[in-house]
Amino acid sequence: MEMTEKHRETLKRNNEESKRTTREAIKDALFILMKNRDYEEIRITDIIRKSGVSRSAFYRNYHTRDEVLLDGIGDMNDLLIQNFSQDVEENWRNYIQIIRKNRAKFELLIKAHREWFLLDNLNRLCDYSSGTDFASAIPHGYIYNVIIYWVKCGLPGNDDEVVQCFMEACRQNAIIMLKGTIPKENIEKMMEKYQH
Repeated sequence: MEMTEKHRETLKRNNEESKRTTREAIKDALFILMKNRDYEEIRITDIIRKSGVSRSAFYRNYHTRDEVLLDGIGDMNDLLIQNFSQDVEENWRNYIQIIRKNRAKFELLIKAHREWFLLDNLNRLCDYSSGTDFASAIPHGYIYNVIIYWVKCGLPGNDDEVVQCFMEACRQNAIIMLKGTIPKENIEKMMEKYQH
């Protein structure tokens, strides 16, 4: 009996759904384990047991726990990209909402000393094909540092306050890049203003 095109498409959809479900179970298991254990202590066997998938299913999808973690935060990065706008203020608002919604994951990432994974994900947006596109890496490093610092501070402020804080920091950063320096009194004012 020959398989029809319709059957092939159905099998393909089912396989894709099965793969997605397996990957979600693995990522969820890792984040659950990270809540109660140090990241370095978590083994692949622990993730497999917690997720309920087979060892072969794990290795069909990932090779290391770092890959699982990268994929888990990659989901958040995808949300940032999907909500990207030409309006910087709107982007910060979107980032803030995504970060608040995924606060536990960001905190676990920091606890595991893997916050730099976020920067790696952001840097994947850069076009390094020219070999000289250094300018596109600057905002990613800036965004990364602001996000990590804000999460480490406990996500203080309401969305409007935080957006304004980030926008002011962006303006100050632009001045620094243009002038090459920032007056000490401006740094002190910024620190006072944003430590509340």
